[in-house]
Amino acid sequence: MSLLLKLSLPLLLLGCAKVGTPAGGPVDKTPPAITSHFPTADAVGVPLDTQVELVFSEGMDRSRTEAALFISPTSPVECSWRGGRLHLRFPQGLKFDQTYVITLGTGARDLRGNALSQSFTLAFATGTQLDQGRIEARAFDRHQPAGSTHVWAYDLKLGNRRLLADPPDYRTQTGSDGRCAFSRLPAGRYRIVAFADADADQYWDPGEALALPAADLDLAQGASLQAGDLDLFAQAGPSPRLQRVQALDQQRLLLLFDREVALARTTVELTGLAVELLYQLPGDQRKLYARTAPQEAGKSYTFTRLEVEGLTLKWREPVRGSGHADQTPPALSSTRPAAAGTLISQDSLVLVFSEAMAAVELGEIWVSGDSTQTPAGRWLWRTPAVLVFAPQAPWIPGTHRVQGHTSALRDLAGLPLRDSLFTLNFTVPEQACRIAGQVLTPAGTPVQAWVCARTGERNWQVRTDAEGRFLFADLGPGTYRVFAFADRNLNQQQDRGTLEPFLPSEPYACHPEALTLTAGAVREGLELHLGTP
Repeated sequence: MSLLLKLSLPLLLLGCAKVGTPAGGPVDKTPPAITSHFPTADAVGVPLDTQVELVFSEGMDRSRTEAALFISPTSPVECSWRGGRLHLRFPQGLKFDQTYVITLGTGARDLRGNALSQSFTLAFATGTQLDQGRIEARAFDRHQPAGSTHVWAYDLKLGNRRLLADPPDYRTQTGSDGRCAFSRLPAGRYRIVAFADADADQYWDPGEALALPAADLDLAQGASLQAGDLDLFAQAGPSPRLQRVQALDQQRLLLLFDREVALARTTVELTGLAVELLYQLPGDQRKLYARTAPQEAGKSYTFTRLEVEGLTLKWREPVRGSGHADQTPPALSSTRPAAAGTLISQDSLVLVFSEAMAAVELGEIWVSGDSTQTPAGRWLWRTPAVLVFAPQAPWIPGTHRVQGHTSALRDLAGLPLRDSLFTLNFTVPEQACRIAGQVLTPAGTPVQAWVCARTGERNWQVRTDAEGRFLFADLGPGTYRVFAFADRNLNQQQDRGTLEPFLPSEPYACHPEALTLTAGAVREGLELHLGTP
């Protein structure tokens, strides 16, 4: 975090003692309120040496109340308390002909921890009139409304600044529904950015989730604009650190990192020991497994190349070879569907193994019996540890029981499964669920975009027609999050932009509510508004 940013943002914590929670008496559950304030709301001609006063209905937790205070435009401020009265002094004075907005968010608490029931806003002007411009936005985190997200606005007409490294001109915070607004803005060209303040220091730090805008906004005098939905995404954290290297047997190494790593962007090479395969197992992406040529027991091997996510990592300790053969048979660790689960008509069956398996061609493995079925289809290896069965025809509605005999399967050491017989029981609903709607701009103009419906770890994606209409016609019961993005670079993926150098994100919109669908349920008429196509 830059020193300039820390010095320039409001000095809201000066002179504020920590006040403890009073003991005894009945439990206070009444939310605090602001009973009066100075200046009056929408006052004009306010003197440049004015101190703002907020009067509360009861004693407040001073530090938490100040942390929920926002001054727009951003200005150095000193606070002091007299009982339930908060005084804000501007050491550099107020600027002439400037509209100010004081916002106190719902993070403000009384001494019993009760929050304000709603945010409080006070606007006043040192000139003869108040600015009337307004920009509204919503923030989402993993496609759910993101409350308490910090949102900053830069007026680019006031000069170029480094996004998040330099202080903003205006700032606010989202409510529990993810919504926020900048009100009483002058005409200008604005760039909006949002971040999740994980360490509650009111600044963005590398590694904290960030949302970049799809476009800059030209705000005319007195106009109101929609900034669109802002999609928080996790920033690349610090460089991954290799914590441990262990020879599991004479042909397997385990590399354990301090965070998840991307297999597709990893390269491992060792002196005198060929690496035949790199793989990961579902559920723990911190672990990377290397299948090697046979190792020599006790021999020291060193990394000649260890690259993870484009970064070269150093590991100076030798890797001791193992002379022990793999004697642990593989196991079927999970399936989809799980026990007594639900599938839709086009779904595949998924088998997940405890380790990498030999990618053999599988013939007929289904076991026929009075209580089991033998579906037609083909087996595909999605990864060395994940095997998928794609049915030749849609599943027939009803209850299914399939049983397979996987005696032909072996791990890379040639060991068969502990139990080569597996059984799956699942239900295919009589009627599939449907979700339909349209992607629009705030003005109501149709937009062509990709739309996603996500439940758990599964994701469905369709492209809208020329009128922005979309349809998911074959969904199972479940709870879905629906969102859309305009695919500017035509890669069929949602791109979220970059901070340095600044590149805007692709326009994004999310339905604010989760859709819970029972068997055969239909949800139509959804509207997703891309703020800046």
